[in-house]
Amino acid sequence: MLSIRQISRSLSSTVRATPPEMREFFRLPAQYDYRTWFPMHMSVQLKKMEAKLRSVDLVVEVHDARIPITGRNEQFFRTLYAIRPHILVLNKCDLINMKNYKRKIEDYYYEQGIQKVLFTDCKKRLPRALNDVKVSMLEALESTPRFNRTVKTEYQAMVVGIPNVGKSSLINAIRTHSLGIKRKAVEAGARPGVTVRVQNRVRILDKPPIYIIDTPGVLSPHHGNVEEAMKLALCDLVLESHVNLYYLADYLLYFLNRNQDFSYLELLGIGEKGDEPSWLASDGITIEPPSILYNCFAI
Repeated sequence: MLSIRQISRSLSSTVRATPPEMREFFRLPAQYDYRTWFPMHMSVQLKKMEAKLRSVDLVVEVHDARIPITGRNEQFFRTLYAIRPHILVLNKCDLINMKNYKRKIEDYYYEQGIQKVLFTDCKKRLPRALNDVKVSMLEALESTPRFNRTVKTEYQAMVVGIPNVGKSSLINAIRTHSLGIKRKAVEAGARPGVTVRVQNRVRILDKPPIYIIDTPGVLSPHHGNVEEAMKLALCDLVLESHVNLYYLADYLLYFLNRNQDFSYLELLGIGEKGDEPSWLASDGITIEPPSILYNCFAI
């Protein structure tokens, strides 16, 4: 005699014989406001960063290589980059397919006027990548007029970016690479919000003397695009307590299906495509969005 579970699976397989219709657009319920993910208190820290600009020679922006275009804070362009030279570092490059995406990312930013995009993996601390960052910093510092700061023999940079992209990790990695000091200079963690305020400066190079200021992650307060917000959440750049994991899993499933990437079928050990998170749950699948994303591709 068949159990209820066996009957349920039999009916489910019959329904799945018809290929599911994939969604063309992603929508959240009207009552779910994802804009609450972006705390307004971050504007206070941005003002403190602006106040530091008088003593800063260079702004180093760190962003997540998985979303190289999505989520960059446009406020930085108006308040920081327009005043000081700026270089862009895409961290966590080990989580994307560099062969497929590196050239496309570079071409995109070249058209935007950014001549060089730097790629790093601050966990592995590859010497070549860290040296590229150091050389680019020196080139930017030594080729830009310093005006009121010409009397100073030292340089000062400031690292900025949205939360959890690896700003503090980059500072620690460059310091270790340049000075051989393994002890952490600034606290770093694998979650958003570890750095909560503008920090004291850290020495990262002796010749010439270069100091760098760590800053907290600042998200843009204006995210009118739901897909952009979901991509930030998938990459763990928003506090988990602010995110509804069901909707996050729903977006991930929608995104993979839309891009014809069905690698999740093998990863999760299932044989049929679907377009609703409840379909995965019916097979007893527990979704962990970040782990699936890491095994797929960059956004």
